[in-house]
Amino acid sequence: MGITMSQHEYATAFRLLAATARHPENIHRVVEDRLLPQLPTSPTLLDVGAGSGKVAEKLARHFASLTLLEPNPEQIAPFQHEKARIHLKSLDGFHSPDTYELVVCSHVLYHVPPPEWGRFIDRLLSFVRPGGCCLLAMAAARGPTYELCSDFSKTLIFSEQLIAEVQRKQLAHEVIPTMSGFAAATFEEMYTLCRFLVLEGCFTAEQLAALTEDQARELDARIRAHTERCRGADGMYRLEQDEDLVLIFRT
Repeated sequence: MGITMSQHEYATAFRLLAATARHPENIHRVVEDRLLPQLPTSPTLLDVGAGSGKVAEKLARHFASLTLLEPNPEQIAPFQHEKARIHLKSLDGFHSPDTYELVVCSHVLYHVPPPEWGRFIDRLLSFVRPGGCCLLAMAAARGPTYELCSDFSKTLIFSEQLIAEVQRKQLAHEVIPTMSGFAAATFEEMYTLCRFLVLEGCFTAEQLAALTEDQARELDARIRAHTERCRGADGMYRLEQDEDLVLIFRT
């Protein structure tokens, strides 16, 4: 029968992700506490896969210039900042002689095949000035969001695979565990977000198309059960997400 999400449902999920995810605050805190004391005056920033620009917005006051790469024009369209240059490109399509004190790549590697991670990391580091840092953020294989997704798939990509790749490449690095997550005011909003995370992250289009009506109803019931567990005592719905920030230092 196939399972799909409407444009309205996609819009709701993206709105909640952009408006309520806490990783921009976590990245800002780590950059401010851990990295800025070691960077020169007026450092520069490259944000790869900038999304809605929330991370760059949080970091803007600490950097002399912001360069954002985001291939989806609809996601980045609302972002404006006097320091920012926006390129509607992915990392592979970006060519520049410039290098930066900090390169941020937040929640992008899920869309890169793991066999290509080594090359992708090398390309990120090619834009880092000596003495600078590359910061990658990924969800970790622990906590409520992991429990949601792992209930539907056992082959998902999490930060542990990134850390293993960085160790394999023998790169100087540090791993900082953080807690992020998402919030919604109503059951239907959180259900839409959970449904997005499951359908987009745990299944291929072919797998969804092959589901029978009974299987589709069972899948929906399981997602709704996870959504119910997100309701807090105050009536708000929250889905916590453990994340790792992986700092790779260029000497």
